[in-house]
Amino acid sequence: MKVRQLTDLGTAKFRAWLESRKPGESPPPNLLDGEDDTKELLHREIELDKKFETRFELGRYLVEVFRDLPAQVLLSEKNDGLWNWLTVAYFNQIGKKTSKYWHYVVSRRGHAGSLAYRHLVRTSFEMYWRHGEKSLVMLSGDLSTWGDMSEQLTSRQNVAYHHGFIAAANELYLHDGKLIKGAASRLKPARKRRPGDRGGRGNVARLALAVRRLCRTYDTHELPTNEMLQLLPKEFARFVGKSTLSPTSK
Repeated sequence: MKVRQLTDLGTAKFRAWLESRKPGESPPPNLLDGEDDTKELLHREIELDKKFETRFELGRYLVEVFRDLPAQVLLSEKNDGLWNWLTVAYFNQIGKKTSKYWHYVVSRRGHAGSLAYRHLVRTSFEMYWRHGEKSLVMLSGDLSTWGDMSEQLTSRQNVAYHHGFIAAANELYLHDGKLIKGAASRLKPARKRRPGDRGGRGNVARLALAVRRLCRTYDTHELPTNEMLQLLPKEFARFVGKSTLSPTSK
């Protein structure tokens, strides 16, 4: 099917439908190709019946579909309707779970700023475009799942756009393409931790702190991944031992 975008009217109808939809229900057909609710955007086609195991696969597919088009333009506000339409197109996979509207409709003005990064389809495309195969760490979930790892890696541009950081996270927190348990867990406040409690140590939030400290001495954007891993504090050793690759193998 030729790629389209939702018009402002179509986006409003989609948002209204999301608020009242029932489990297992599909979006109204007019949101896919209706004259008032959609319009043709690009001379590109997608496979409507294509299945994706993960958001990583979706991102890789869309980068290929739009491979010779400027990604920055596609991600700009004027093309938000494109990502909303793609959500409609693959809603049978994306909408398996009921989630907040901003995962389905690009939202530029949230209570704490833009929430565009939480859009399931748009961010899958953007992160694969920026990081290629290394984006797996933030896109390893199925199409209907956002997850703590995606939130922590994409909510701040200084993390989401940092190639060295994402490469290190990809090596630390994945085993056979799956997130290692505890990778995105939260470190409890000191007053709530029991003696010997290591929960949250070496997690992705702690990695952000460690990389910021390394920035004082090293250019972490250019630092080889194996060197960065070797410079990390000992608390990260438990993930190095579980990940698919060890620092010395890279």
